[in-house]
Amino acid sequence: MVETNIFRSVLTGDFSVTERPEPVPGDLRVGWGQSLLILVLASSRGQKCSIQKVHFLAHLSRTAVLRDKTRDVLARRRDPIDLVVRIEPWVNRAAAFAKAKGLIEVRGGKALALSDEGKAAAKEIRKQGLLSEEIAFLDEVGKLVSEQVVDRIMKMEAF
Repeated sequence: MVETNIFRSVLTGDFSVTERPEPVPGDLRVGWGQSLLILVLASSRGQKCSIQKVHFLAHLSRTAVLRDKTRDVLARRRDPIDLVVRIEPWVNRAAAFAKAKGLIEVRGGKALALSDEGKAAAKEIRKQGLLSEEIAFLDEVGKLVSEQVVDRIMKMEAF
């Protein structure tokens, strides 16, 4: 009986609803995904790399914890097994939008490369000071991480 009265008072009492902004996860932000994809390609040798390397660098550049673990693995202070690299659906979505906008080119279905428009976009992202932590990380490791290193780490093998 007491529980019923409490329940009834909750249902009939005064209440208000305040609309609050709901953050959109990064993987659903198309502009963020395209920007990070462009930066990954800009940081790679020849401004192109395999789709596997794109997923590798895009996933590991997202958070400070992942960036630090990656640095430790590349410096051989940690084992590759400490990096759990995910194949991110947002990377494929960002690539599809970037291709449609003419920012990237698909090479043989296995690699992505920046177009001239993509190179200009990369310069503009840097000029605007956007994604500065990701840029610093990619500048540090992008050209050092070869396709062979990515492949070995993805297989959790020593390199």
